[in-house]
Amino acid sequence: MKTYRIDGARIGSAADLFTEIGRAVNGDGGYFGANLDALADCLRGGFGTPADGGFRFVMTDYRQVKEAVGARTWGTLVQIFADEGVDLWLRNSPLPEET
Repeated sequence: MKTYRIDGARIGSAADLFTEIGRAVNGDGGYFGANLDALADCLRGGFGTPADGGFRFVMTDYRQVKEAVGARTWGTLVQIFADEGVDLWLRNSPLPEET
């Protein structure tokens, strides 16, 4: 299963959230939605992710992200991932470097 890593330490606003998700999926400067509705569309597959599903996201420093985007946006974000059937794993610490 393909795993995309969202670095929560890079996120200080909702705009940063969408930039970081785009980077996680499509590399620096990559796009993966610029608002919650567009993110929901992108999570359906394609746009850099496998069209047949089989992918998940891991977000580090999620408490920082939650504070940066606010409770309402955070709740909607988590609900969108659930509605689209895409796992969003939350960690409050960085992941070890991949080898």
